[in-house]
Amino acid sequence: MKILNQPFHLIASTFFLLFASTLLLTCESKSNVKNYIHVAHTRIFDTVNQVIDPRMEKINYGQFDMVLLGGDLCEETSKSYETLEYLETIFDLDAPTTLWALGNHDNANLAFVEKATQRPYFYSTHQDGITFVVLYTQEKEDWICTITGKQLELLQNITDTIQESSHLVVMTHKLIWIKDHPNMKEHQGIKPYDWSCNYMITRNGWQTEIAPMLQKVENRGIEVIALAGDIGNAVQEFEVKSDDGIDYLASGTNPEKKGIKFLHFKHNLETRELTWRFVPVEPFISGDQSLDWTETK
Repeated sequence: MKILNQPFHLIASTFFLLFASTLLLTCESKSNVKNYIHVAHTRIFDTVNQVIDPRMEKINYGQFDMVLLGGDLCEETSKSYETLEYLETIFDLDAPTTLWALGNHDNANLAFVEKATQRPYFYSTHQDGITFVVLYTQEKEDWICTITGKQLELLQNITDTIQESSHLVVMTHKLIWIKDHPNMKEHQGIKPYDWSCNYMITRNGWQTEIAPMLQKVENRGIEVIALAGDIGNAVQEFEVKSDDGIDYLASGTNPEKKGIKFLHFKHNLETRELTWRFVPVEPFISGDQSLDWTETK
C-alpha cells in the first residue's frame, strides 16, 4: 500500500524514522571528519608588546580538533611567562591536541615552554591514526640548523617501527628540508652565518640522513608530510610533492601584509584520507568561520 493510505500515526512514524535516520547518518559523517589548523609566524614586529597578529587572534581555534603551531608565535615568546599565559588563552598550549614546533623567536626560556605545554620541546604523539613528530630546529652545529643526537634517535626509532599509522607528519619550524626553489631563495640559507642559525641546506643532514628514513616510510605505504612554519615574510604558503611522494608544506603570516593564510587539514577517519587547503584569513574571520569545504587537494 502507499504511505498516504496508512493511518496518520503510521505516516508520522514513518517520516520520523526517515528523518532520524538521515540525521544520524549526517552526524556520523561529520564525526568521522576532523579538522586541524596549522599557523605560524604569527608574531608582530614589536619587542615591547608580546602579542600575535590581531587577525590571527580572531580565529576560533576551539572549533579545530587539533592546533598545529609552526613557531615564532610572538617576537620573544618565552622571555616572560606572562606571554605564555596569554598564548594559553588563545591556543590552549597544554592540550594534548596542540602541537608546537618551536621557532627562534620562541626559545628564550625552554623551561618556561615546557612548563606551559607540559611536555618536552621535542616529542612524538599519535592522534587518530596519524603519528606526529615535533622537532626543534634551533639546536646548532657551527650555526647550522640540524637534527642530531636524541632528536635524530627519536626520528630513527619511529621510522624503523611505524606500521599502523596512515600518515607520518614531521613538524619543524625551519624549512631545513627545502631544496632549490625559485620562490624561496631567501629561505634556503646558503649564507655562512646567520644570527638565529642557518638552514645550510647542503650541510644540515636532512637530505643525507633524514630524507632516506622518510622515504622508507613512504615506501611502506604510509604517507609522509614535512610541515614547517618559518615563512610569511616572503610567501604565505608553500607546497611541493617530491619525486619520492613526500609532501613538503609550510604556512606562515606577516602582520604587514594582506592576504595572509593558514593551512586547514581535513582528516577522514573512515577512509584515512588527509586533505588540505590554504585559507585566506581575512574573509574567514569576517564570515561565520565555517570549516565546510568541498575542494580536494
